Amino acid sequence: MRAFVAVDVSAIAPIAKVQNEISAAAGWSPRDVKPVEQQNFHFTLIFLGEITDSDVQAVESKLSALQFDVFDVAYSGIGGFPTPDAARIVGVGVDKEGSEKLSALASQAVSALAELGFKQDKPFSPHLTIFRVKAKHPVNIAGLSAKYGGPIAADRIDKVHLKKSQLTPAGPIYSNVYTVDARK
Repeated sequence: MRAFVAVDVSAIAPIAKVQNEISAAAGWSPRDVKPVEQQNFHFTLIFLGEITDSDVQAVESKLSALQFDVFDVAYSGIGGFPTPDAARIVGVGVDKEGSEKLSALASQAVSALAELGFKQDKPFSPHLTIFRVKAKHPVNIAGLSAKYGGPIAADRIDKVHLKKSQLTPAGPIYSNVYTVDARK
């Protein structure tokens, strides 16, 4: 199965509102810029790719050792990757403290799974992807970055999931295979 380790977003309504406002204001064609489905809002801590059933058991074992406390994140600002004036990904930012805690959690997951041979392709960057650019040319979101620079929502992080990703013509379908709860 195609798998990744992630933290879900529960503050869906305010983020979806901003996503809808941006989509309407930018006038992007759905064939050029695809919004991430609201039920798929998440932070990918590490992408694992195709894994076997025996890999699943080993990953679950490593993830079960994760130790983290419940923490809060505040969503604010809109950014573009690799740059706001040539964005291929449009995402919502996270406050400094939430960013540090998400990064520490990602680092812990990456370290645990490195023992099984999984590697992080690129450094973890705490952001919530809300659009993916499918067109040949990136989009310029510099004006949107200024308009949506303030607070958007707050969220509580209390679980990490091993997720299965099933790719379909209508978009990916994610399901939780294994969940690790924060310490109580």
